[in-house]
Amino acid sequence: MNTENTTRAERRQNRKGKRRPVVAIVLATLAIGGIGAAATSAAWTDNVFFSASAQAATFNLVGSLDGSTNWVESDNQSSIALTIPSSTFANMLPGQTRTATVYVKNTGTTNASLIVSTAWASGSTFVDAPTVTASAASSTLTAASGATPQTAITVTVTAPSNWATTNQGKSGSIVVTVAGTATA
Repeated sequence: MNTENTTRAERRQNRKGKRRPVVAIVLATLAIGGIGAAATSAAWTDNVFFSASAQAATFNLVGSLDGSTNWVESDNQSSIALTIPSSTFANMLPGQTRTATVYVKNTGTTNASLIVSTAWASGSTFVDAPTVTASAASSTLTAASGATPQTAITVTVTAPSNWATTNQGKSGSIVVTVAGTATA
């Protein structure tokens, strides 16, 4: 048994001797890898962050018959809220021209580009209707924070000088449209 124990002891010693270099190599590799990882994670880093608020502009046109009070939303053609007094264009005669002034105001936060147009509403009974034009004093309106966010619009109705007698007592309604487009 002694020889067996010695042989076993020798074998263990031999294995330990062989394991030591392997263990040493593994430990060295881990140590070098750890140092490399530590060197990599030691790099300096930094961040900078910014914040900003954003808000959409507003865009809104309102109208008035007098230009100083009673500014009204009149943005539905089927229920127009601003009506030029009927006496303005009543009892027109051949060759006669009459005008009315209305006003448009920009209450939004962006500038507006304007296009003004006119038309006779359906139901007009004129055989040959008078000519209707409308023109704005300015084709642009500054934002409400600007100095002059309103403009005058002149509506002109002219009956032909050779207006036929068949137009006597006839009538019609004029629709003035001010279309605005938001601009920078």
